[in-house]
Amino acid sequence: MRRLISFGFPALMLTVSLVLLGFHWSAAAERPGIGQPAPAFAYRLTDGKTLTPSELRGHPYMLWLMATWCSSCQGGTAVVAQHIGELRAHGVRVVQVEVANDLGYSGPPLASFRKAVGMAAASPNWYWGELTRAQTQTLDPRAYPDIYYLINAQGRIVAIDGAPAATWSSIERFAEGKS
Repeated sequence: MRRLISFGFPALMLTVSLVLLGFHWSAAAERPGIGQPAPAFAYRLTDGKTLTPSELRGHPYMLWLMATWCSSCQGGTAVVAQHIGELRAHGVRVVQVEVANDLGYSGPPLASFRKAVGMAAASPNWYWGELTRAQTQTLDPRAYPDIYYLINAQGRIVAIDGAPAATWSSIERFAEGKS
């Protein structure tokens, strides 16, 4: 029995080390940066449809990664709801996506989050969806619950920030073409 335990323990430690090393690699990965093209992802929407890169091409948009348990995400959603008409008037789309598995924490379903916004959530320039694990790892390698990318009509990232409720003026300048 002792020999089995001594053999099993090193194997277990090796497995744990590899898992932690893999986690470290993903946590240290670089997300896309300012000036780079936005990843050409197709986003799975809550209505079962898919939002493709070709549908976003030619339009400035805000790609917002959020977790449903995040209180700043809730506040940001309310602010975006107040200004969704203004964004639409400037041709800006909002792609609000829940990070994969809510970053491992439990939160309300995205549908509840959307319902709390009311009729503004049905605006034709506001898309609601969920990221895959691979998309989350690419766009949010540090697992922040509330970040967004502002992407110009040419598909280039012009800004990366977080908490839209606190940074609305930056989003507004982007929508007005001043960033």
